[in-house]
Amino acid sequence: MSIHPLAVVSPDARLGVGVRVAPFATIEADVELGDFCSVASGAVVKAGVRAGCHNEFGEHAVIGGAPQHVARPEDIGGVSIGDHNVFREYATVHRALKPGTVTSVGNHNYAMAGAHFGHDCVVGNNCIFANAALLGGHVTVEDRAFVSGAVAVHQFCRIGRLAMVGGHARVVQDVPPYMLLDGQSGCIVGLNVVGLRRSGHSAEDIATLKSAYRTIYRRGLPWKDVLDALRAEFDAAPVTHLREFLAGGSRGFSQERRAPPSATLRLRVPDEDASVAAFRARAG
Repeated sequence: MSIHPLAVVSPDARLGVGVRVAPFATIEADVELGDFCSVASGAVVKAGVRAGCHNEFGEHAVIGGAPQHVARPEDIGGVSIGDHNVFREYATVHRALKPGTVTSVGNHNYAMAGAHFGHDCVVGNNCIFANAALLGGHVTVEDRAFVSGAVAVHQFCRIGRLAMVGGHARVVQDVPPYMLLDGQSGCIVGLNVVGLRRSGHSAEDIATLKSAYRTIYRRGLPWKDVLDALRAEFDAAPVTHLREFLAGGSRGFSQERRAPPSATLRLRVPDEDASVAAFRARAG
């Protein structure tokens, strides 16, 4: 264990083997850090935090801050963090709102500078949150999701497994698993094929998910018929998870972005000399 003399560490904090605490870092009482965690200069790990092994808390990160809620009770919940997570500069993770509950972060997640996890969030494993990605309260993010920079996720929304959310998106409805969400329009623009391949999904899995995608977004079925069709026509595990995710929603789901059939702009120049003259006239 290495604790710099200029760090402030409560004697009631419980630190594992090989923990490194830099100057001007603060670790309050009622904190548990597992083996080989590191707390960088200016970082604050507040009371109520339980973290596993090999976690990195970057400069000026604040882990375990009180929930930002106008009706915050006197007694609040805590923060539970797994192993091998990285919280870069100025990242924030807030405690849960009610006693006996936790804001939960799994294993092998990477939160870049300025990322924020609100109270009662549930984050799975192997997720990436780019700079200034913001999760409101009670947001759920499933395994291997990628949330790009400056994304704002509304409270109680869910982001599904292996979904990828484009930069600057405003997420106000659930993002289904395996989908790509365009940051500008906030709409689904297809499957996250690259992410599926990198995670080891077979070509057959991807083809099956494409068929399920067409069932959801292209066949024009009523919502109940969509769920029934997914159950009746597909038995692959990825589609089963997709159907279960859709069946469990309460805020609605992000819709597909499709251009109208007549949106193509065609330029026709019947007379080249006339077009040149017109251009010169407009240019003065």
